[in-house]
Amino acid sequence: MNPSSVMMMGGLSALCAGSVGIMFLVAGFAKLREHDLFLGTLSSYRLLPAGSLEAAGWALAFAEVMTGAMLLSGFGLAVGSVLAACMLLLFAGAMGVNVARGRTDLSCGCTPGQKGETLSWSLVLRTLACAGLALLPAVVGRSSSWVLQVEGVMCGVACWMLWLAFRSLLQAQTVASTGAEA
Repeated sequence: MNPSSVMMMGGLSALCAGSVGIMFLVAGFAKLREHDLFLGTLSSYRLLPAGSLEAAGWALAFAEVMTGAMLLSGFGLAVGSVLAACMLLLFAGAMGVNVARGRTDLSCGCTPGQKGETLSWSLVLRTLACAGLALLPAVVGRSSSWVLQVEGVMCGVACWMLWLAFRSLLQAQTVASTGAEA
């Protein structure tokens, strides 16, 4: 592989680490901050015994924070990448089971305290795509240039923030158009 391809793949790996890392860090802290709300969402999925919800809720929140920190810092990048991909596959599976049951009115539970999306097959597919992106840093590895690594992570954080802004604009537009029709 030529040097420019290696740099490009390292930058892409850092971009994925940054965007997935910040997503996990924010989601994990939200689950810690709004723990009771998250437990309600976790319970509504009806996939875990009631006695295990509390432990599962804390474990998931801490795992998300640690995974996000690994991806953003680059320390344990491969482990963080694999953990993120595994959690995203688990989330997609849990959502898919409920969509298949016809239970699409549930919140995704991604970031408690914020308006989440309701379950759908498109959300399941998007979560699976994110799992693929999360795995890229484990496959490609870290960029050989620390500057490129930092730039890639910061671009990933910026992409995630743009995604949130875009989603907020779409929600505001939907609310405005719904209010205009009433």
